[in-house]
Amino acid sequence: MQGPFFLTAALAEKMAARGGGSIVNVTTIAAQRGIPGTAAYGSAKAAVDSLTRTWAVEFGGRGVRVNAVAPGHTRTENVTSMIGEETFERIGTEVPLGRLAGPEEIAEAILFLASPRASYVTGTLLTVDGGAVALT
Repeated sequence: MQGPFFLTAALAEKMAARGGGSIVNVTTIAAQRGIPGTAAYGSAKAAVDSLTRTWAVEFGGRGVRVNAVAPGHTRTENVTSMIGEETFERIGTEVPLGRLAGPEEIAEAILFLASPRASYVTGTLLTVDGGAVALT
């Protein structure tokens, strides 16, 4: 939790001094719903969600946009090895879109929020989870 706080605190001031910028934090759907075994992780990311909204208000008037992306289960080698392929595939079938995200899909959401196309978007948490949070 210290990493995003200190990094954003340092960068936002410099961006504001230059006339603006965009910060995109990465959080998780575990901050939005109860997932067994993720209490510390989910609560730390929920703090990032709150900081994102606070920083959007604090720095918005100085041209700095602050948003966050909350990925759902995403197919990466690391995650698959932690929970196993069979469990991972089952999780994918349980979300409304019926599959897991690829890393490039999360990256596209981050790129959008960082881009000029999102010039009027700040303080937003973009959930990229195939509809998993909508089930709760």
